[in-house]
Amino acid sequence: MSQIAALPNDVPDESKGKVQLSVSALPVQASNTAPGDFDMQAYQQEVPLWKRVHQHSLTQMMLLSVQGFCGPAMADAISGLGGGGLATPQTSNIATAISYAMLATVCFLGGPLVNCLGTRWALVLGALSFPILGASYYCNSKYGNQWFLILGAFISGTGTGCWYVAESGSIMSLAPSGARGKYLALWIVSRNLGQLIGGAIKTTWPVSLAGLLPQLYLAFVVIESLAFPFALLITPLAHVVRSDGTRILVSDPISTKEEFKRIRFTFTSKLILLSALWAVWSFFYGGTWSTYLATYFSVRARALSSLISPFFCIVGCFGLGFILDLESLSQRRRAQVGLLTVVLLNLGVYIWSIVMQVRFNANPPGGIDWNSSLYPSAFLPYFFVQTTGPLSQSYMYWLLSSFATDAQSVGQAIAYGMNTKIGSSNLVGFGVTFGLMGAAFVPMLFLVNSTPDRIPAEVIAEQIGNEQQYKIDKEEEGADAEAVAEIVA
Repeated sequence: MSQIAALPNDVPDESKGKVQLSVSALPVQASNTAPGDFDMQAYQQEVPLWKRVHQHSLTQMMLLSVQGFCGPAMADAISGLGGGGLATPQTSNIATAISYAMLATVCFLGGPLVNCLGTRWALVLGALSFPILGASYYCNSKYGNQWFLILGAFISGTGTGCWYVAESGSIMSLAPSGARGKYLALWIVSRNLGQLIGGAIKTTWPVSLAGLLPQLYLAFVVIESLAFPFALLITPLAHVVRSDGTRILVSDPISTKEEFKRIRFTFTSKLILLSALWAVWSFFYGGTWSTYLATYFSVRARALSSLISPFFCIVGCFGLGFILDLESLSQRRRAQVGLLTVVLLNLGVYIWSIVMQVRFNANPPGGIDWNSSLYPSAFLPYFFVQTTGPLSQSYMYWLLSSFATDAQSVGQAIAYGMNTKIGSSNLVGFGVTFGLMGAAFVPMLFLVNSTPDRIPAEVIAEQIGNEQQYKIDKEEEGADAEAVAEIVA
C-alpha cells in the first residue's frame, strides 16, 4: 500500500519487527519525533531557499490539494450539476457508478503499482486521466456520444484510483504533530471547492432545454488538465521537512509478493473491519442527493446550489479541524467529541431530507426554481449534506491517521448504481444512508473508545530515534575512551 511507516495498533509484534525503516540523510542526525530534533539552522544554511519551500510539508499538502481540486473536485462538480448537467441523469449515474467501481478495484490492488512507480509518477499517471472525464461529457452533450461517456468513466476511474492510492499515503504523513485536523481541513475543502467553481461556471453560461451547453464542459477539461504540472512538482516523502522540524519516516521498498501479503493482512485487521462501514457510509450520500437535485430542481437552480453549497463546508471543516487539534483534550476525548459532532449533524440533515421526500412523493413539486417559495426548505438539506458529508470523511481520515481504505469508492459506486433507476424514490436512498450511519456508528464507537494517545507512526519513529541516539552516544563514549587512553599512554 503506502510507503509510510505507520501500522495499525493491532499489528502483531513479530510483524512490526520485520518492518525495515529508513530516514533520508539530514544535515545532522534526526529522531523524527518532536520539534527541534534536527538542526534547522544547519538545514537552512545548507539548503537553498527555493528547495526548502518546495520540501516544506505545507507546500506539499497544497500541491496535493490543488490536484484534488483539479481532479476529484471537478468530477464532484460535474456530478453536482445533477445528472452531470445532462437532460436526463440516467446515463450519467451509470457512468459515475462505473467510475467509482473502478476506483474501488484499483485502490484495492494499486499498492504494488504505486510502489513500482513511486508516489510522484503515480500521481502524474492519475492526473493524466482527469481531463478524459470532462471530454467525455463534452462529447455526450455535443454529439450524443454515450459510449465515450461510459469509456471515459472507466479510464478516469482507473487513473483516479491510482492517484488516490498515491495520495492517501501522503495526506496524514505530511501533517506535523498537533496540526493533523487543520491539514485535513485544507485538503477536504480543496476537494469540495469544485462545487463552488462548477456553480460559478454554470451560472455564467447560458442553458438550453437539453441541459448545459457543450462549451461548458471545455472549462472543466481545462481545469482538470492543470493537475498534471502540479503532480510533477511533488517531492519524495522522505525529503519533506515538517514545520515542527521533523522528517517523514518511510519504509524500504518491498517486493510485489510481499505487498500483496500486506494487502491481505490489512483487510483482515481490526482497524479496517471496524472502520469499513463508516468509510462506505461517509461517501454514500453523493448519489442520492445528486439525484434529488436533478429530479426536483431546474438547471439554473442546480447551478446556484453548486455555487453556494461549499461556503458552509469551508467553515465546518476548519471548525472540526480545530476541535480535533485541541491540545487541552486528550486524543481519545477529541475523537469522542468529533464522533458525536459528526453523527448529530448528519442525523439532523437526514431527518429533514426524509421529511421533504415524503412531501414530494405525495405532491410532486415539478422543477423547483430559485425564485420559488419552496426553494429554501427543499434546498437546505442538499446544502447541509455538502458539509456533513465531507465532515464525516475528514473525521475518518483523522481517526485512521496514516491508514487509508478503498471502501469510500465502494460506497459511491453503490449509491450511484442504486440511483440509475430513476423511477424509484429517493426515499430508498435516504433510508439506506440513514441505516448505514446507524450500522457504522457502533463499530466506530468501539474504535474511538480505543483510540491511542499517540499515533503508531510517532511511536515507531521515537523508538528508532532512541536507537539512533543510543548508537551515537556509544560511539562518543568509545571515542572519549580512546582519547583518555592516548593521554595516559
